[in-house]
Order: sequence, then C-alpha cells, then structure tokens
Amino acid sequence: MVTNAVRYGSAREDFVLVSLVLKASYLRIEVHDAGRRRPRLRHSAADSATEQRGRGLFIVAELAADWGVGERPFGKYVWAELAWPREARRE
Repeated sequence: MVTNAVRYGSAREDFVLVSLVLKASYLRIEVHDAGRRRPRLRHSAADSATEQRGRGLFIVAELAADWGVGERPFGKYVWAELAWPREARRE
C-alpha cells in the first residue's frame, strides 16, 4: 500500500502518511496520499512471466479481513484491517 501511494498517488514533493491503529481483534493500516485516482484491484494471470507488477492490492485483499478506499479533502487513503487469530486476541 505504501509503495502504491509513493509510486502512483503522490508527486515528488508530496508526503505519504501511514497510520496504524491497534484494536483487540485487528490491526488497521491506513496509507494517505495526495492522489485522487482510486486504486483498482487487478487480477493477473498466475503463469504470466510478463506481468511482474499490479498485484499489490490483490495481495492486500487476500491477506486482509477487509479493505477499502476513503476520500480526504486533498487526496485519498487506502485502508486494510488484518485480523488477529482468536488465540492471540486480547478480549
């Protein structure tokens, strides 16, 4: 998510903000950038030797319990929530 924000969501002099919020049952990660263009989930052919990019958000979607995109006054943020295994939760 950070790589996408730096590569596609910001200009050279822009800042990227990473926010981590630890909850009892999950970790929420937010990556804020100045770009307005919303990322899109791409599905590449698994056997494609030429497609070496574009799978980052697909990996996030597979690992995260939930994810999405929100708007801010001067850009957007992409967020993902990673759930803790039940035995590791502080309930």
